[in-house]
Amino acid sequence: MTPALAANGLCLHLGRFQLGPLDLVIGDGEYLVLVGPSGAGKTVLLETLLGWHQPDSGGVSLSGRPVASIPPGQRRIAYVPQDLGLLPHLNVRSNITWGVDCRGQKVDQKFLATLTEVLALETVIDRPSPATLSRGEQQRVTLCRALLTGPRLLAIDEPCAALDPHLRRGFQLLLRKLHHEHRPTVVHITHDREEAFLLGETIGVLLGGRLHQLADPRTLYDRPANAAVARFLSPENLWPGQVLTICEGHTVLRLDDGRLTLETEQRPPCDRETVLVGIRPEEVMLLHPDRPLRPQVQANVVTAHVRELLRLDGRVQADLETDAGVRIVTRVSQCAADDLGLRAGCEVRASLKARSIYLLPSD
Repeated sequence: MTPALAANGLCLHLGRFQLGPLDLVIGDGEYLVLVGPSGAGKTVLLETLLGWHQPDSGGVSLSGRPVASIPPGQRRIAYVPQDLGLLPHLNVRSNITWGVDCRGQKVDQKFLATLTEVLALETVIDRPSPATLSRGEQQRVTLCRALLTGPRLLAIDEPCAALDPHLRRGFQLLLRKLHHEHRPTVVHITHDREEAFLLGETIGVLLGGRLHQLADPRTLYDRPANAAVARFLSPENLWPGQVLTICEGHTVLRLDDGRLTLETEQRPPCDRETVLVGIRPEEVMLLHPDRPLRPQVQANVVTAHVRELLRLDGRVQADLETDAGVRIVTRVSQCAADDLGLRAGCEVRASLKARSIYLLPSD
């Protein structure tokens, strides 16, 4: 099957910034999220994929054709930029139909009614000016305008960044629902790691203009490709270590300070003796003192003291220090923290689950 969008050997220089070289293939109907910190080149990459920048080398193809060879009006790409691009001299309804009107096409009134209902725009569609809309309403109007054109590719640049936190999750779930129902090919860029995992069928991690990893969410969660990806996705719980033995599907290793020995089900990369050892905070299990250990948490049990507790939205982050002097971060639900009686200074037992520890080449 011909991919919806593909980049091959793409490289672009803008001043001192270099994008790529990188390869990227997006399947028809796929939801791809490109995630990375500010300045990573996400918007530049998106604009290059859309044909706005001429790459120095490599190229971009849309449904098998070089994107530069396709007139912009025939590309069937809908772009939702960060500034939304609503037209102040048009009313809300005309803003929604603007893309279709520009093509000289007739608006599909049935589809417009469906989108208006799904996007909850019934109360605002007849307003005389988009200036009267809240930011969340503006986001939905712009998305409605993009979808009404029936694009083969929907490109979205940081759609939730300017939304209030209580509106952000609802809009993310709306994007997910619309994709499941209509299956457009989507390229969505964000700096929000949680948003990337919520929406992306495939996630690309862009750091310093380079695409470091392209994978499904579970692979990215379990096995980051390198130290840079691991530090971006979850900078806690990364330690240099030495491989001691490899046998019967388990690797035994010692952290560089020599005071903690762990085992993992993962083999070291390229049979290296020096590795970077990592585990996500959610995979560090705090053990209840009165309950028997389940098989999956019987390995790598450590005793530690709680140095600090941070209360997040519905979760508690505990900063632990083991008796061996190793700092470990874990996150549990508020209910679990209450059940364990967590407080600063208390002693706990924790399991660094063997199946959850990953190994990367050392820096």
